Amino acid sequence: MRSDLLGRELQQAEEILAREGKQYTVVRYVSYKPYRDADSARVLRVREEDGKYELLTGEFITSVKTSQG
Repeated sequence: MRSDLLGRELQQAEEILAREGKQYTVVRYVSYKPYRDADSARVLRVREEDGKYELLTGEFITSVKTSQG
């Protein structure tokens, strides 16, 4: 299992796998009530089968705005 990819931004995970010459597909999880201000796609699950990886991703809000700016 590739736990080093979990929680990473999708772009980072893709760069790591590309650098290693690994094939991968991306499955995007989209909630029935998506976030409007989502600013980051993160890896939620990694599955490997026959040397190919499947990255399940979800969208998150990582830039939290406070009342102070």
